[in-house]
Amino acid sequence: MDQKIIIKICVGTYCHVMGGYKLRELRQQLPEALQDKVKVEASVCLGCSTLKEKPQPPYAEINGKLMSDASLEKIIEELQKIV
Repeated sequence: MDQKIIIKICVGTYCHVMGGYKLRELRQQLPEALQDKVKVEASVCLGCSTLKEKPQPPYAEINGKLMSDASLEKIIEELQKIV
């Protein structure tokens, strides 16, 4: 895999108060096998609060695919499926 997997973590106020602050630890929690395959970015808002169907915050985006109710465990699980 030459291209890195892009993960955007919402750091907006809504996601932060709903548990998104825990997602900032993602880089440190990644298994060693994933460290070089992932690029983690912060995003002020992923636009999810405007969706008609309200998914549960906090939000993350993995290669453009939205993940609601994101947790470190769910993100790492999804990354392992991709790799």
